[in-house]
Amino acid sequence: MRFKLQTIVTALGVAAIGLSTQAGAQVTFYEGSDFHGRSFTVNGVVENFDPMGFNDRARSAIVSGGSWQACEDSGFRGRCVILQPGNYDSLARMDLNHRISSVRPADVQASYNA
Repeated sequence: MRFKLQTIVTALGVAAIGLSTQAGAQVTFYEGSDFHGRSFTVNGVVENFDPMGFNDRARSAIVSGGSWQACEDSGFRGRCVILQPGNYDSLARMDLNHRISSVRPADVQASYNA
């Protein structure tokens, strides 16, 4: 009984760490290279950047948590890349300069397409 309770407590702790990691995940896109200009911060699924006035505008990005799938077209269509945590001073290196139209946490990708 004691072993079973300890296993449950450990499992809950691991689940809480996973949720807190995802909760802190975000990516910020900038209109200019080197993180200049107007910015747009995302912490969840954004199927279309157009209503936010940021469609095809991003030239740099900072991923401060989690991995993110960024796609050229709305609805996660077109060419997509995974952005890992870090600073992307120019999206041109990935041929995404002025091309991103949708973004979502990479771990959401599988469940979203199901």
